[in-house]
Amino acid sequence: MKQFITYSILLLLATTLLMFILDATYTQVYNSGSYRNKVMWIRDMQPDTLDYALFGSSRTKYTVNPTRIEKVTGKKGVNLGMNASGPFEVQLAVKEFFKHTFAKRIFVQVDYTYYMKAPDSIGQLVWLPYIKEKEIFESFKPFGKAYKGYKQIPMYRYLQFDGSLGFRNVALSLLGKSPDFLVDEGFKTRAGMLQHDTPYPYTLEEVQNKHIAEIITLAKEKQIALSFFTAPIYKPVEDFLTLEENLPNYKNMSNTIQKKIYFSDHMHVNTEGATLFTEQFIETFFFTFDTN
Repeated sequence: MKQFITYSILLLLATTLLMFILDATYTQVYNSGSYRNKVMWIRDMQPDTLDYALFGSSRTKYTVNPTRIEKVTGKKGVNLGMNASGPFEVQLAVKEFFKHTFAKRIFVQVDYTYYMKAPDSIGQLVWLPYIKEKEIFESFKPFGKAYKGYKQIPMYRYLQFDGSLGFRNVALSLLGKSPDFLVDEGFKTRAGMLQHDTPYPYTLEEVQNKHIAEIITLAKEKQIALSFFTAPIYKPVEDFLTLEENLPNYKNMSNTIQKKIYFSDHMHVNTEGATLFTEQFIETFFFTFDTN
């Protein structure tokens, strides 16, 4: 019995040590490996002065093409839209971006998720490898005890979200697999065509959002131009007057594309739609209002 207890203790200690080693290894890969997501890209950016940077969710990622903008205007920028990012994740991205590099102007896409204050269950995942960093943990801390567990228990976050953060992603990063989002400075195309010719029924909750307020404050402190916009939606019921009334430099572009052939679903334009909207974006923000 004594021998069994001793063996069990040694096994537990060895397992715990292995978990700490693996945790440190995975985290190191997310800090220095080949990019598997845009947070890794942001954190590896070198000091520079870009003309602009785009932030938001997939509705930014699949909508505005910086390569086309540079070709037409000569302005250089990046598209840092990330899938499922709500206001919480967007403000994290904006803050992280300005730790490493600089842009004269930033654009933030806002829509029905404006009311969201908590982390998105999917959008948060790309940030969890860095949750042991004080500033990032403090951002997550108010939203539940689970984040303390992700910080303190070795490998917990990587095992809990293995499909997004685990072995496959780490192995591909170590093997140097290049991400496809770098081809067009963060923009990606989206295939398909919307099948349902119906209005998009969701409406916006009239609330203030502290994460958006933090972005506005940061822009003022750094003396950078800040513009908000709403990307195209197929037949939206919402008029977004709440955003017009509460956000500075806001442009509602939700109705700028109205033909179904340009959408892959109600909330996302397809490849052709992105081409059309990028031209509209250029005309709106770089020709009509650009004073630089």
